Formats: sequence, structure tokens, C-alpha cells
Amino acid sequence: MSGHDWSIDTIVHALPSPDMRQQALREVHLVPLDQLEEVVARWRAVAVRWVEVEAPRIEEARAQHEATGRLPAELEETAESADRFDAWRQQMKQLRQQHGAA
Repeated sequence: MSGHDWSIDTIVHALPSPDMRQQALREVHLVPLDQLEEVVARWRAVAVRWVEVEAPRIEEARAQHEATGRLPAELEETAESADRFDAWRQQMKQLRQQHGAA
């Protein structure tokens, strides 16, 4: 999509999950007008990255798995990646608890 083809609707529809789409719409609708351009630009960057980088990368991995039964090596789980994911999950749990306590 070229730069002039983007609208709030196309940005929101390009986002990969319902939660992200809802968050984007919420932010766009609630932001003060003097900050609207910044919020839209931020969400447009997320949508562009998803459409141009992440979605094709996922599709390539899916196609490789379908053809070979294996994911690309960089996507295979390792002990280190599992540990980092567990640490990230714990950090997110703590943040949610802190946010809930506030």
C-alpha cells in the first residue's frame, strides 16, 4: 500500500489481532486533536510493518512447515528462547499486577 492509500479504516484492518484493532480505534477516538496525527502515524507504522514484514515472514514459515514439516531454524524453540519467553511472561504478569493495583 502506498502512503496515500492509508486511512484509519485500512490501518485498523491491517492490524493482526482484534485486540490491536480495538486498541488503535480506542486511541484514535480518544486522543486530543492536537495529538491525532501522531497517534495515527504510530498505528500506521505498526500496520505497515505487519503488512510488509511480519505477515510475509509468517507466510514463508507456514509454507516451509507445510512443505517440510519443519519451521525455519531461527523460529525453532531453544532452551534459551524458552527461558527468555518465560522471563518475558513473568515480566508481563508483574506489570499487569502493578497496573491492577494502581
